[in-house]
Amino acid sequence: MDAIEVTRTRHGPFERIVLAATEGRKSQLAVYRVGDLLVDTGGTRVSAALVAALRDDPPRRIVCTHQHEDHAGGAMALRRAFGELPVHAPAAHVELLRGFDRVPDYRATAWGHPEPIPDARGYHAGARFPAGGAVLEAVETPGHTPGHMALLATVGGETWALTGDLYVTDRPLTAWYESAADDMVRSLRLLAARPGLRALPTHGAALEDGGAAFAAVADLVEREADRVRAAADRLGTVEPSVLARALYGPEGPFAERSGGEFSTAAFVRSVLAPVRSLPAAVPALA
Repeated sequence: MDAIEVTRTRHGPFERIVLAATEGRKSQLAVYRVGDLLVDTGGTRVSAALVAALRDDPPRRIVCTHQHEDHAGGAMALRRAFGELPVHAPAAHVELLRGFDRVPDYRATAWGHPEPIPDARGYHAGARFPAGGAVLEAVETPGHTPGHMALLATVGGETWALTGDLYVTDRPLTAWYESAADDMVRSLRLLAARPGLRALPTHGAALEDGGAAFAAVADLVEREADRVRAAADRLGTVEPSVLARALYGPEGPFAERSGGEFSTAAFVRSVLAPVRSLPAAVPALA
């Protein structure tokens, strides 16, 4: 069994539960608790540790920001431990979750293979989830993947955003294969416009000034998108692998291990052929 380190911190009305695999393939993610509601579930690799952490005060509902295995893959383990908790997921992802049970090996070593959720309940932008004195509102934030949602709540004059994977790094030039750069920019700017936004992402630290962080990433992606389009015109090609090599050099080892799922070629494709629906094809690396 993996060694999983659990760290719990408080951020306004939310408890942030960080689960870090410290042996083998190292990985880290956070889920969030408010009242009886759990936002995201982590993957099956951390399920036993999360069940143990929640054992004394189990959640009664689960809301997932999107369909990926590190966000929804562990839902069924929680249900086996705590009863038939309703699992709410973006409506665009419900059918995917009902049959989602295998991922490529490089993803499984980080997060575990997901378990299907046969009765996942779809929600749409504008859905509201009252919990623990807060009301979480679903805001559509595509960019990382179509149909992605953030959950926003204002409590005591402070606005908090649980942002899933909209924000993963401050330099997102190695992209996920389901991404759309223009959608990401719009989503980041939508949230950045909220005064005093505090952001709680799944990967990476909590952001006291989420607005500034999101605006900076949106600016960077827009600048790089202009460079991609200029390179496409200059070289007379829209082939992602060719343009990625010209702009960013050879793909790194992780891009190779992922088979192109997470690569600079995927970033180039997100600019020139943004992904708007699922499932998506993986861009070739050569």
